[in-house]
Amino acid sequence: MSTTLADESWLRSEVSRLQRERPRLTAALLAAWSRPTLVLVPIAVVILGALGSRIPDGDAGWFRRAGWSMTSTGFFDVFSDGGLQIGPVYLWCLGIATRFVTALGLPVLATLAAAQAALVTWLGISTAGRAARRFGTDVLQAQWAIGLVLVLGGYLAESIGNGHPEEITVGLLLAHAALLAKDRRYVLAGLLVGLSTGVKQWGIFGGGVLGQGRSLRGLLLGGAAALGLVALLYAPFFIWGDVQTYKHQWGFTSATALGSLEHSLGLSDWGMRFVQGALAGLAGLAIAWWGKASPLVTPIVAIAVRLVLDPMRLTYYSGPLVVLLVLWAWTTPIDLSRRGRLVATCASPMVVLTPYLVSGEPLWWTGTVALCAAIVVPLALEGASARGTASAAGRQKTAR
Repeated sequence: MSTTLADESWLRSEVSRLQRERPRLTAALLAAWSRPTLVLVPIAVVILGALGSRIPDGDAGWFRRAGWSMTSTGFFDVFSDGGLQIGPVYLWCLGIATRFVTALGLPVLATLAAAQAALVTWLGISTAGRAARRFGTDVLQAQWAIGLVLVLGGYLAESIGNGHPEEITVGLLLAHAALLAKDRRYVLAGLLVGLSTGVKQWGIFGGGVLGQGRSLRGLLLGGAAALGLVALLYAPFFIWGDVQTYKHQWGFTSATALGSLEHSLGLSDWGMRFVQGALAGLAGLAIAWWGKASPLVTPIVAIAVRLVLDPMRLTYYSGPLVVLLVLWAWTTPIDLSRRGRLVATCASPMVVLTPYLVSGEPLWWTGTVALCAAIVVPLALEGASARGTASAAGRQKTAR
């Protein structure tokens, strides 16, 4: 605590000196600091637009073509390609955007990448602001931390470079849902869970956030809203189209957490996906019902459990988890060292870089340890804070 106070005193002293010596520069810097969206979104547009113009077609091109088909006669048959493990909301929006950009004669790759970067950056900054205001923590610090991690930390570059910005989008939508559920706005929270599932199927794994209010009625209301929207988004493709999505195989090898179970139960790959989703959802629900941790810990645990049990760990998979961990660190009301948060945030790009430096079995086990730490550390810190608060309240009651 004394180190933090010394740091704050030094910072105030330096700002005061700069104000005396360079008042115009100070005013400009403070204006920029107070408007992270206006600063970071244009930077994201430039950096990721340039990257998008140079990346191979890959999944991004595959999704564009699928989305394009949804804007014509192929709407209901888009999932006849079983490899499309992505939601209709994302594909349709991408198809509409592709047609619009093409009609304007703009460069498609760069423009779409820039637009996606702008939207994800804005959503990240918006989520950070909502969480910080909800818990009475510093709004601008949280917004800058999230924005910089997204734009300069490699997470947007990795996701857009691989054609998967929807991954981080799902994580941020689940964070919003968790905050809404904590405020007992269960139906709206459920609709956000449903929307996230419409963006990508694993969004439903975060349904445990609906238990934040520790209310069975709220859980049922939110769950009904989520499942109703999911049915509305997906049922038309089963009724009027050709859906091959659930025939896709990833290959749960014996090296993965669920691999041996798959062989013993004789389930399909999608059967194992349901097991994976159920375990991730129940883990999140258990944390939500526990009620002693920040609402953001619920989607963090659900996503981490999902990744521990996943048969693959592609480089962009870590994006939503790391972004939510940074969001939690800068918005949780528990007493965390500012210096510790800053060091951890600055070190977060190593998660993006590690798969390019380490491979094979060492990478898999390193990732497993890191994922377990992502579950244990927030829970331990939040639990210790809750016990300390309860102990202090008990002493005050005894003193009276």
